[in-house]
Amino acid sequence: MKRNLSALKKALQFGISGAVGGFVGNLITEPFMQRLPGSESFFDSVLSTGRWFGLVGGGIATAIMFGYYYYIKGKPQIKQALKNGGLFGLIAGAISGAIAEGIYSGIGDGNNELLRVICWGIAGSLLGLGLAQRIPNLGALRGTGGGGVGGVLGGCLFILFAYNLSGTAGRLAGCAAIGFWIGMMLVVAETLFNKAWLVISYDTGANRTLTLGSEPVTFGSDENLSIICIPNVSPLAMRFELEAGQIVCENVDSGAVSYLRSGDQKRIGNCTITVGNSDLPTPTPANIPPTFISDQPAVNSFTSSQLSLKLASRVIPLSAGTQLFTSDIPSLTAAASNGLVAIVTSRSRNELSLGLTNLCDRAWWATDIQGDIKMVEPESTLTLALGTQIEFGEIDGEIV
Repeated sequence: MKRNLSALKKALQFGISGAVGGFVGNLITEPFMQRLPGSESFFDSVLSTGRWFGLVGGGIATAIMFGYYYYIKGKPQIKQALKNGGLFGLIAGAISGAIAEGIYSGIGDGNNELLRVICWGIAGSLLGLGLAQRIPNLGALRGTGGGGVGGVLGGCLFILFAYNLSGTAGRLAGCAAIGFWIGMMLVVAETLFNKAWLVISYDTGANRTLTLGSEPVTFGSDENLSIICIPNVSPLAMRFELEAGQIVCENVDSGAVSYLRSGDQKRIGNCTITVGNSDLPTPTPANIPPTFISDQPAVNSFTSSQLSLKLASRVIPLSAGTQLFTSDIPSLTAAASNGLVAIVTSRSRNELSLGLTNLCDRAWWATDIQGDIKMVEPESTLTLALGTQIEFGEIDGEIV
């Protein structure tokens, strides 16, 4: 619910920003529109439409980037919006407008409104593709699709306004509608089709939602290093990203790396970060690797008397065949119905080498005594060694 409300607020903010950008962009072009002759050649028509929608696209892109920065920073970032939205929006708008006009004038008869709507969709999709290169983790497909749908919806309103309002008023209202729906549909596409996200809840009650992807979402007090600025913390304090389908959080201060699943939370400064992901298929447990039980009694076994798993104040002796259940590590969820989350295995009968096989639905993170970090994915096995620290979600263990 919190995510949906935050996403709705974000969509409205992007939509209103896009509407203002479309309105202002067209307002700037109106003097040029008035000077256009009533009858133009094909080339002149393509050129003038490209010039017109270039300025409109630049206005829409700049305004949407302004809305994006205001959404994540909580304050105006006009210079950044112009830098990252103005030029590329101008270019993308000019190209898309020229292409759309070329299609409309080349194969249309000047009265085909369905073709005109399709052309608006093409223009919106190219503008959305350009915005996807500026908004972190929006993605080319979501940007193109959202921009295309927004262009179609806005194009329908543009035609409606053109028929019912005067030329200037119709263009102003129509461009505002196109900007509104492009901004709205970018967020809708991002929300519907993203795989993972963060809901940032501030102590003031404000909430923001950001999509996770290959580009890290960073938190810290330095605006040049962090996407989300948090006062009174390190310049770069925490980093989240989606890596190989798994949500990874790095505490930059300590160097600790953790794997998170939906519902997990992290606290930093004045906000709580809640992780969410789509219902990805739970990995099916593979056959448990062959386990060799030592012929020696446990008291004489070489390894069983040496290695144990320390979980807070509890110490669990480990030997080949030892099974760990959710009752032992409550932060883990078993992939199978038997509640088994891990089992100790041995590749040799004298137990000289023991491993801990992951049978839960999430990865672990292991750090050896040299400080090297390794991901232990479901169904894989970690070779046990003294001093290895294992992060089982919110519970930390150590091999002693």
